[in-house]
Amino acid sequence: MEKLGILKNEEIRNIWKIEREFSDWLAKRENMELLGNAVGIDILAEETESAVGKYSADILAKEDGSDRKIIIENQYGATNHDHLGKLITYTAGKNAQILIWIVEKADDEHRAAVQWINEHTDADIGIFLIQIEVLRIGDSIPAARFTVLERPNEWTKQNKQVVDSKINQQQMDFWNSFMDYTMKQPEFSKLFNRRKGLPQNWMNLPLGSSEYQICLTVKTTGQIGAEVYINKRKDIFNDLESQKDQIEKELGFKMDWQPLPDKMASRIIIVQDGDYTDNAQWDSCFEWLTDKAVKLKKVFPKYLKKIATE
Repeated sequence: MEKLGILKNEEIRNIWKIEREFSDWLAKRENMELLGNAVGIDILAEETESAVGKYSADILAKEDGSDRKIIIENQYGATNHDHLGKLITYTAGKNAQILIWIVEKADDEHRAAVQWINEHTDADIGIFLIQIEVLRIGDSIPAARFTVLERPNEWTKQNKQVVDSKINQQQMDFWNSFMDYTMKQPEFSKLFNRRKGLPQNWMNLPLGSSEYQICLTVKTTGQIGAEVYINKRKDIFNDLESQKDQIEKELGFKMDWQPLPDKMASRIIIVQDGDYTDNAQWDSCFEWLTDKAVKLKKVFPKYLKKIATE
């Protein structure tokens, strides 16, 4: 057996001299993905040094595929009251739902404080305490590692919502089982992180921007669907529709292009028969939804990226 290298910790300040440099590095898409993989959330950075009155949050971000705002506070050294207070202040100022506190070291007292916050805040608020390390093997280039020290109980805390009907329970069971299925599918698991099943008839998946997303749906009328949902930008829908033939050729199936002129949103959707309330049909529903989600994710981003650069 070849001799194995020794893993060594690098001083954070040897890589980023000040916290601002670390924030600028972290805000890049590929580094947000590293952090997102650790916490299980697809994160899109919106701005660094985001103003909150006379203060500024290190990073203001959003969850890709939803409207949930995220505040990220970075801290060199050990945790302290000052940074925890800032994090809460920024969260209130930005009306954020997810708090991420990234530190080199975490004192027991502050870990306990984070636990208390997660146990006593509303179901849609959660705080993550994350340790950042920089590692090398011999003379290799440095690599960042994020370790979750504390997280919201039963993340997402949406699980604390009261499931007040049989339909809600069926929806939550369906989506959680769907995630169990998809995480075993290599194509899907490479493109998407696991999400928690909620008591609702849809599940959103990221497409790279908060302006549009993949939305998977189930209906009590016995239909399932997969769509690209565009929040407000009619121009994006129009540009995509002008390339409809090529897009559908790459997808391998036709879609229903709905401009929804009386609404702010637009959608591009495909539906099929499938009754999610019948457990016997779950496997066929899972297979169809997985296939469509993967194809939408593979095809649409190249056209959306092209539109963004025009």
